[in-house]
Amino acid sequence: MKKILCLVIMICILGAIIAGCSGGQSTQVTENKLKIAYYAFISEPYIDFDPSVEYSNGIIVLHNIYETLTRYDVNTGKIEPLLAEEWTSNEDGTVWTFRIRKDVKFHDGAELNAEAVKKSIERTMDLQMGAAYIWDCVDEIKVKDDYTVEFVLSYPAPLDLIASAGYAAFIISPNAVDKDSAWFNEGNAAGTGPYKVQQVTKGEEVILAKFDDYWRGWKDNQYDRVIIKKIPESSSRRQLVEKGEAQITSGLSVTDIKALRENPSVNVIEGTSWTNIIGFFNTEKKPLDNADFRRALCYAFPYDEVVNDIKEGMAYKSVGLIPRGLWGHDDNLMQYETDLQKAEEYLKKSGVNPEGLKLELTFTSGTEELRNMAQLYQVNLKKLGIELQIQEMNWDNVWEKSKNSKPEDRQDILFMQWWPDYASPMSWLYSLVHSEEDILFNLSYIKDENLDAMIEEADMLSATDRAEAEKLVIEVQKEVLDKAYFIHAYDDKSVWAADAGFKGFKPNPAYEGVVFFYDTYYE
Repeated sequence: MKKILCLVIMICILGAIIAGCSGGQSTQVTENKLKIAYYAFISEPYIDFDPSVEYSNGIIVLHNIYETLTRYDVNTGKIEPLLAEEWTSNEDGTVWTFRIRKDVKFHDGAELNAEAVKKSIERTMDLQMGAAYIWDCVDEIKVKDDYTVEFVLSYPAPLDLIASAGYAAFIISPNAVDKDSAWFNEGNAAGTGPYKVQQVTKGEEVILAKFDDYWRGWKDNQYDRVIIKKIPESSSRRQLVEKGEAQITSGLSVTDIKALRENPSVNVIEGTSWTNIIGFFNTEKKPLDNADFRRALCYAFPYDEVVNDIKEGMAYKSVGLIPRGLWGHDDNLMQYETDLQKAEEYLKKSGVNPEGLKLELTFTSGTEELRNMAQLYQVNLKKLGIELQIQEMNWDNVWEKSKNSKPEDRQDILFMQWWPDYASPMSWLYSLVHSEEDILFNLSYIKDENLDAMIEEADMLSATDRAEAEKLVIEVQKEVLDKAYFIHAYDDKSVWAADAGFKGFKPNPAYEGVVFFYDTYYE
C-alpha cells in the first residue's frame, strides 16, 4: 500500500478516535465515521506474525485474520463448523474426512478449497514450529475432490478437536504458503477471517480493517476497524475503558476490577478460564536439579495468601496441572500447602546449604498480581535463608532467557500463564512435560522417558477411550507433583472489563485472550 494511502487511512482512524473520546459516547463510533473497537492488551499483541509459528499472544490478532476448520464452543461443549461444514471419521479414529465450505475467499482473492486446506496444514507440519506438534498424528492429507479433504492418521486422534486449536490450525491462502516467516513478520497476512491487516507496529500495536468480502457478511453495527495495542499497566488499561477510549481489556488488577464494578458505564464480564499460573524450576541447574530442594521451595510458596489476599477470591487453588472444566482434572490429587516446617525438613534432606544462596525469579512485566505474589514468596524464602531476586521483564526477554543453551545463564524460577492449544489436557502434558529436543515451553527441562510414554499413549487413547486416557493424564500429574517440577500457584478466573456499549463478547477459554470481533457490535 502506498505511503500516501496509509496516511489518509490513519488520519481517518485518528479522527474517529478523537470524535469518540470528545463526543461523550461510550464507544468510538460517530455517524459517517469509521467504527473502531480498541482492545487494550496487557502485553505485545504478537510475538511472531506467522500463523504456522506463533505460539504466544498472537492468537488475539490471528483469530480475527485467519480461521480454522472447526471451533470449540465453550457454552455447548461441542465442536462447531467453521471453514469445514461437516466431518466424519472411521470407528478407530484414524481416518477423518472434512467437507470444506464453498464460496469463501481469502483476503488476496484466492478461493478456499480442499487443496488450499491441504497446503496450509502441510506447511505448518513441515515447519515443525510453535504448536505444530498437534498434527503429529497426521500421516497423509488427501484431496478427494474440490471441497473434500481426507486426513489419514498414523494413530487415533480427535482431529475435529485438533482442527479447532487456538494455535497452528489456521488456514492460509495458497498464495502465501510458500512465503517464509520473514514475509509474514513484515506485517503481511492472507486469511479468510473477517479482518485483514492494515498496519503493524511490532511489539506495540496492530490495526485491522474489515474484509468486505467476508463469507458471513456484515451488519451495520459491526466494527470497521480493530486496534489491538500494548498497554502493560493495569491502571492505564482501566482508565482507557473508564473514559470510553478502549472498548475492552483484561488482566486487570483486583483493585482495578473492584473499582470498575462500581462504574455503570463499564461491564465486568466473568467467564470460564483454563489459564493457570505456573512456576517452572530450572532443573538443569544446581541446586534445582535436587527434587528435595524443589519440594522445599514448593512448601514455602504462599498459596492461600495469593488466592485469598492478592487475587481476593478471583482465582482457585491449583490441583495439578489441569484446571477445572477439562477432563484430566482431579480434585483428589495432592497439592503442596504453605508449610515452612516441611520446607525446612526438605531443605535439610536435600543437603543444600542455603547460606549465601540466591535464586532469580522472572515474570512478565505489568502484572501486579505476579509482582505481589513474588514479594510474598521472597519473604517466605528469606525465612529459610534463601535470597530471592525478582526480575520483572518483557515476555520476549523472559522467554529468551529461559531458552539459553547454558542452564547457568537461565533464570532459576520462571512464572507464567498457561492455557491450552485446544480443549484438551494434552496441551499441558505435551508442551510443559514431554521431552523436547529444542527448548520451547518445557521450561522445567523435564526429560523422562516414562512420562513421555504415558503422554503419548494418553494422546492416542483420547480419540477412542477417553476414560483410559484420563487415567494416564492423572498418573502423569501424580508423578509431576511428586518430583516437584513446578509450583502450581493458582488457576485464574476469566475477568474482563468492557465499555457498556460493547456487545456480543463471550469469553472462550479454548482461545485465551481472544476477542472474536466479528461477533461483537456496538449500541
